[in-house]
Amino acid sequence: MTDNGKGQTGVFIAAAVATLLIVILFSFWTGPDAATPEAATIPRHATPANRIEEESFFLYFAEREGRFLTSEERTVSTTNDPWQLSQKIIAALIEGPERGSARTLPAATRLRALYIMAPKVAVVDFSRDISGEPKGASSELLTVYSVVNSLAVNIPEIDTVRILIEGSRAETLSGHIDISEPLTPDMLLVR
Repeated sequence: MTDNGKGQTGVFIAAAVATLLIVILFSFWTGPDAATPEAATIPRHATPANRIEEESFFLYFAEREGRFLTSEERTVSTTNDPWQLSQKIIAALIEGPERGSARTLPAATRLRALYIMAPKVAVVDFSRDISGEPKGASSELLTVYSVVNSLAVNIPEIDTVRILIEGSRAETLSGHIDISEPLTPDMLLVR
């Protein structure tokens, strides 16, 4: 009976050692982050991808005469994230110009959603307030290209912009400029 007890103890020790080795190898193989489920939610402050930096960009507002767009430089703190910068650009357009330019988006306008999709298309969904008061063709043109130019010129991940109103495609904002398809920037409107 004594030999049998020693044999069972040896098997138990061998099984414990094998289990320990498997756990150690598994933790090396999957890395330290896989060992704890909360590791996936811990922010990575030291990685360059989400480091907060000062970012300069150009917003396009209407000239006082209302025939062309003019640029206004702004600087914000942001991460290296095109979606976040896009949101800040639209928010700044809604807030309006800081210098002598004229507003292109009505102050009541709300950004409902913003997506950046492949291949380099930004989809910007505004509240119906973007249509604002009755506008002429030149005013509507400046509103549309204020948004398109401000996004596509500043963000390399965006080449074209689709404008939605209340989550739906629209033919125009107020009857003049076709927004039914994604638009590319028009720098000929900038002075």
